[in-house]
Amino acid sequence: MNTLISTGPAGSGLAGWVVAGAVVGFLSAAVLRTTVFRLSVPSGEPPRTTCLRCATGVSAIFRCPRCHASYGVPLVLEFVTAAVAGLLAWRFAGSPVAPAFVFIGVIGVALAAVDLSVQRLPNRLTVPLYPGLIVLFGAAALLSDRADLLLRAIFGGLVLGTAYLILALVGRGQLGGGDVKLAGGIGIALGWLGWPAVFAGAALGFVLMAVVCLALLAARRITLRHSVSFGPFMLAGALVAVLLSAAVPTA
Repeated sequence: MNTLISTGPAGSGLAGWVVAGAVVGFLSAAVLRTTVFRLSVPSGEPPRTTCLRCATGVSAIFRCPRCHASYGVPLVLEFVTAAVAGLLAWRFAGSPVAPAFVFIGVIGVALAAVDLSVQRLPNRLTVPLYPGLIVLFGAAALLSDRADLLLRAIFGGLVLGTAYLILALVGRGQLGGGDVKLAGGIGIALGWLGWPAVFAGAALGFVLMAVVCLALLAARRITLRHSVSFGPFMLAGALVAVLLSAAVPTA
C-alpha cells in the first residue's frame, strides 16, 4: 500500500512549488517574528511586552515603531524558514499533503529559534500544531480518499508523544513538557509517512544531538554541565526523516 507521496511535477512546475513554499515560509516567519520575540524569555516569565532598546511597547510588525530595532537578528528567521518551507514544498510538490508539511516546517523553525534562545518550547507554538496538522492532513485524506493515513498520523502522534512522556518521567528533568508536546506534533507528521519514518525521526533527533554535543565538547565550547536545547535536534531529525521517507512509497 502506498502513501500519497508525489515525486512532484517536473521543470517549471516543480520550481513553482519551491518558490511558493519559500515565499509562504518567508512571509509566515515575518508574521511570527514578533511572537518569537515575545516568547523568547526564560520559562515561567511572562512574554516580552517592550522593546529591549527603548522600552517601547512591542508592536505587531517585525521591528520597534520608535527606535526601529529589529525583534531579533534581521532576516535570519525569515530566510531559514523560507529554506525549510521551500525544501518541503519541493519534496511534496503536487501532493495535497504539502501544506501540512510546510505548516509544521514553519512552526518548527519558530520553535527552534525560541528553544535555542532560552531553552523552552512554549505552548503558544506547540499546541497549535495539533489542530493545524489534523485539519491539513484531514483535508489531504479527503482529497486522496485515504482516511487510513489520517488515522495512522494521529496514532503516530499518540505513540511518539507517549514515548517522550515516559522518557520525561524517568529522565529526571532531561526532557521537558515542551519536548513531549512537540513530539506529539512531530509524530503526527511522521505517522502520515509510515512507522519507519516515526522511528527514524525519533532516533535521528538523539543521534544528531549526540554528534553535535561530542563535537562541541571536543572543541571545548561546552562542558558536561551544560544544558543543551533538544527541540532543534528533534525537529532536524524529523526533517531528515521526512525528506528521506518522501523519496519512496511507504507501507
